[in-house]
Amino acid sequence: MRKFLICAHCDAQIGVAAYRPLLSWRLDITSHEGYQITPVAGSVQLRIAQRQLADAAPAEELEARWRLDFINRNLQEVIYDLPCRRGHRTLMTEPQIARAIRQSQGEWVKLVEAQYFG
Repeated sequence: MRKFLICAHCDAQIGVAAYRPLLSWRLDITSHEGYQITPVAGSVQLRIAQRQLADAAPAEELEARWRLDFINRNLQEVIYDLPCRRGHRTLMTEPQIARAIRQSQGEWVKLVEAQYFG
């Protein structure tokens, strides 16, 4: 199953996901530019998020705190940090992406990231 992934924050294409649910459950994501997007270990992402929160400007603190909380809640999952060519970043677990692919109709998948603002 191949589907185009759309940014959770705008309508830009992030990349293409190849999902193989039956024989060998596998998710491969290729960016819009053509490189393979691989998840980073939760412990590494946790340290990056902690540093981003410490360095965040007041206007960016809420998003940085949300990212840190999301990673803490999902350390047991494979987590993707999907970059958008317009500067956005979508943080999702592998099961969340797979579910979005399975539930979408057609070849486009609009990713929905949990909201970090009220």
